[in-house]
Amino acid sequence: MPTEETPLFGSRTGPGRQGHGLYARATVVWFLVACGTIWCVAVGGINLGITPLTPLSINPFFAPWGNTCPESPTCPLPNRKANSNVVIGTRMISETNLNFICVTMDWWPKEKCDYGHCPWHNASLLNIDLNHPLIRSAVKSLSPVVLRLGGSLTDHIIYEVPSAEGKPPPPCHPITPSKTDPLGFKGGCLTMDRWDNLNKFCQDLGCKVVFDLNLAGHLATKESDPWWRGGHKWHYENVRAFLQYTRAQEYPILGFELGNEVDINHGVGARVPDNLMVDAFIKTSEMIKDLWEGRDRPLLIGPDSSVFDMEWYLEFAIRMGDNLKDIDVFTYHIYSLGPGSPLLNPNMTDHMLNATKLDTLHVTTDNAQKFVETLEKGGHRKFQLWCGEAGGAFNSGRNLYTNSFISGFWFMDQLGTMAAQRHQSYCRQTLIGGYYGLINITSNHVNPDYYTALLWSRLMGRKVLASKVNDTKYSNWSETAPEYVGDKLRVYAHCTHRWFLSKHTNGKRGSVTLAVINLSTHVTHTILPKVGDKELKSTRAEYIMRSPTRNDKHKGLYSHHVELNGKILRVIDNQIPHTPPNWIFDRSKPIVMPPLSYGYFVFPEAKNVVCLTPPITPEP
Repeated sequence: MPTEETPLFGSRTGPGRQGHGLYARATVVWFLVACGTIWCVAVGGINLGITPLTPLSINPFFAPWGNTCPESPTCPLPNRKANSNVVIGTRMISETNLNFICVTMDWWPKEKCDYGHCPWHNASLLNIDLNHPLIRSAVKSLSPVVLRLGGSLTDHIIYEVPSAEGKPPPPCHPITPSKTDPLGFKGGCLTMDRWDNLNKFCQDLGCKVVFDLNLAGHLATKESDPWWRGGHKWHYENVRAFLQYTRAQEYPILGFELGNEVDINHGVGARVPDNLMVDAFIKTSEMIKDLWEGRDRPLLIGPDSSVFDMEWYLEFAIRMGDNLKDIDVFTYHIYSLGPGSPLLNPNMTDHMLNATKLDTLHVTTDNAQKFVETLEKGGHRKFQLWCGEAGGAFNSGRNLYTNSFISGFWFMDQLGTMAAQRHQSYCRQTLIGGYYGLINITSNHVNPDYYTALLWSRLMGRKVLASKVNDTKYSNWSETAPEYVGDKLRVYAHCTHRWFLSKHTNGKRGSVTLAVINLSTHVTHTILPKVGDKELKSTRAEYIMRSPTRNDKHKGLYSHHVELNGKILRVIDNQIPHTPPNWIFDRSKPIVMPPLSYGYFVFPEAKNVVCLTPPITPEP
């Protein structure tokens, strides 16, 4: 397991998030013993040299546990083969937007540091090089993709634009470090030249813009409480001037969010009372409706809380009253892996590979789904539900984890879970910046999660199908495998995306795509796909992803590269490489999923009845 320099202190809302506090240079070394996690001390006479373990390295001292040990990254279990039925349903359980994948650009400057590391460089949306060929190639390959412009410093940003009446903007200063601000920074200025360039960037490359507007920054503050926001009203003049400028330029904005993680219960950088937040949403809705008409009108999106708190969301909806209909999309943020600090979060590998821990996401997604369905059953309009920001680990992610191959396990699983539970879009933090960025322009490289997102956006269509793993047995179906072996095989089914259909089937419908994750460290799964009780007989296109360093006892799953169908994907001349499938023409040949792998499987001849017709809901 990789080692990292770690601080003594840090948290999501405290010094670790703002880049200040007491740090010490220390190397944390730990490893998993047998099946549990303990802090290790040298045992007399036995393996006195303590070395970190990768998921594939095993200390022979623990071999006696054998098959009695529930699977974990270091359990010394022998390689096994298992057979599993994967049943694909013939009913649609959810429907996403065509551009389900969304990526973010954040405001953080290069001075943003967490746990002693400063990984943002010049990745701020205020100064990132929009003409960098790798960034342009990566966005163009993902498009049509939603580009969400926003983040923690949203409520610091002033728009350098005069009002329609000629009134000058408020003082507009650059972002600089601050020892008193909860986020560690003050200032923030978006010029209209930069706004023009961001819009031209998306017009050139085919992305759709969602912009997060400043809510808390236009409220009164208290010197004694840096989180407090209040006063008698929301001062919206600068926001209105920005919206007026945007409309005058006729930029095709997909949507406007309002505020970033500023609700009264869970605010990270500020805490806005419910009545003022409601007033701000109502006023923003009025301004958008005054400036845009019909289908060109941008979506109103929010409230972008740092967690999904069902009670608070219901209270917010009640306070909105008749104006609730003006909100188009409900959003929330989630960082399911916890803090990026190795000291505060030493078991991140387990968070990524443990099926039980991955399943805890369902508590949040179930509640979010129930929330919008409750509103709709109460007579309200249909609402969209988005995951507005997710990067795995908060406070900039974690090097060798959220930017390496192992990150794909939680990422693909989260995409599958949210799509299956009524989420129409999922915004990955970030396109570039931090240790969770999809792109690293410092090394002219894209991280493995980029390819997971790219293939999802090309293969997984809007219609989501029911799917489940049945009857997992060890080789030749003679021995029933323990339940956890089946649980570690995770599958998600969609009708195939039109990108694949237009490229490979001349647009012929009925095709199904499976996203498959094998969390097992030692079990190779032979998968027999079925539709109902009938075996699925079809040619298929395979996209199996593995770590190119999986047999290296030091690097294991922590490679910054990914192997697709046995070939390492590499950026050459700043261009995203091709991702061709491996075609299987033998219709009776089962899928073989190696240990610790994930991938996609397309069945063009599935003739699934759900996939024979176009999506039901029009695109926003």
